[in-house]
Amino acid sequence: MSRSIQEHEREYIRWQNRALRFYLGARLCFLYDLCSAAAFCAQQSLESLLKGTLVYWDQSCDPKLANHKSAKMLRTLRNKAKGATGQEIPEYFYAAGRYQTASRYPTSAPGIAIPKTFLADLDKAFSDLVQLVPFQFNSELWRLLASEDSRERRVLTDSNHQVGELARFLKTT
Repeated sequence: MSRSIQEHEREYIRWQNRALRFYLGARLCFLYDLCSAAAFCAQQSLESLLKGTLVYWDQSCDPKLANHKSAKMLRTLRNKAKGATGQEIPEYFYAAGRYQTASRYPTSAPGIAIPKTFLADLDKAFSDLVQLVPFQFNSELWRLLASEDSRERRVLTDSNHQVGELARFLKTT
């Protein structure tokens, strides 16, 4: 007997799908040395996935009210989501809104720093967030990992050490 899909589960998949598109954008931009665009897309991806994960675990969560307060959302997630006590997103992705604003707007403030570990950190944070949600039905990520070969799949898998773990979690292998 199958159960009906709950609205918060649908909403989570919508957030995850949006996060995936920014995630792929961040990976592609980084691989082609477009650092500002990579930083912005990475921040958007992790923030979107964080909001979606909160929506899943806390149905009273209003993502619009959460705004861009990633540190606060992360603390809330650690308190609300099963298995999220040690959940980490490297602070440089959201600290002082740098990746969100300095990557897009001309400013006299210091620029953005992209560490050597950027891609590995992004991949791990994305994968860890996805794995906090047991409901993974019909997502673009699942379809991408289950696909044979495509440009998008290559963007996802190139130098990504988290792909195997994600595929196992999503049961695409």
